[in-house]
Amino acid sequence: MSGLEKWFFDTSVKFEFNAKERLRFYSKLSQLLDNGVALDMALSQLQKVAAKSRGSVLGQLYARWRRSVANGVNFGKCMGPYIPSSEAILIETGADSGHLIMALKNAETAVEQQGKVKKAIVTASAYPAVLVMMLIGALVLSSYQVIPTFAEIIPVEEWTGVSKLMANVSSFIREFGFFILLTAILAIIGISYALPRWSGMSRLPFENIVPFNFYRMWQGSAFLLSVSSLMNAGVKLDEMSLTRLARSADPYLAVRIKAVKKWMSSGANFGDALQKAGYKFPDEGLIADMQIYAQLRGFEHNISKITFNWVDDLIEEVNVSMKVVNTVVLFMIAITIGMLIMAFFGVFQQINASTSA
Repeated sequence: MSGLEKWFFDTSVKFEFNAKERLRFYSKLSQLLDNGVALDMALSQLQKVAAKSRGSVLGQLYARWRRSVANGVNFGKCMGPYIPSSEAILIETGADSGHLIMALKNAETAVEQQGKVKKAIVTASAYPAVLVMMLIGALVLSSYQVIPTFAEIIPVEEWTGVSKLMANVSSFIREFGFFILLTAILAIIGISYALPRWSGMSRLPFENIVPFNFYRMWQGSAFLLSVSSLMNAGVKLDEMSLTRLARSADPYLAVRIKAVKKWMSSGANFGDALQKAGYKFPDEGLIADMQIYAQLRGFEHNISKITFNWVDDLIEEVNVSMKVVNTVVLFMIAITIGMLIMAFFGVFQQINASTSA
């Protein structure tokens, strides 16, 4: 396979073998194995189903895994280049220990829980985004169409009160609208660039502000679900496993994992390491709970319950945060529309006064 073909294949797998597809794959494979079907035969069946989809590369991907497993390669290592490292470690350990079915089910649970957080963030953010677009649309329409039309009847210089204020706002939008739009686009690009890359302590004051708080929740849930899945599968949480998790993480998460690893290598338990790292990641309240439970027996089982409860709380927190944003945006829309109505009413009064005079 040439370099271009490999790039095309890897890129196609990245888009096709997404979280939704991985969730389906883990579920189907674990069910087949649980019913006594051998791994090679199970992959063969999944390969035949995937091959029926025109343009899909998943059939080729499963065929590669079959060949690698037949050559004695660990199944988790086969999947490693195409899935998150946390899932790869789980499956690799499960294949080594003879608990592949449990490892697949743990990976399925991790993907499912993280999907809940992602869905909550995306769904909650969609409505205020639409409201903001409506607000911008109303301002642009009035600035370029409505107010200039009224200005042809009565010069803007003769307008008074709210009408004069809205005319000035419209004039400002027409004059500087392009620069405002350019600034907004650059701000969005800058924030999008900073979210996964701005990793130092200077970020902490922004960690509770949208969208940085959502990103902290998203990455925090991903990290904790990975850790809880690993510990629940019997994988020791040590310097080696944390290094592997950090290897495929973005700079933001990698810095925080490395800080936790540093303190755990010095003898601190997981809860204390989260606290001593100083990043308040993923959440101060959760860290306090982790410090308590990390000292008790059965922490590897309790951490799953703590993490799932925190994920549920995260979803509720996201919904509450976006309700506040929705209220603010709706208030701004109401004020804008109200001022436009008052402005038009004032212009109508001036038109009637001028015609009756």
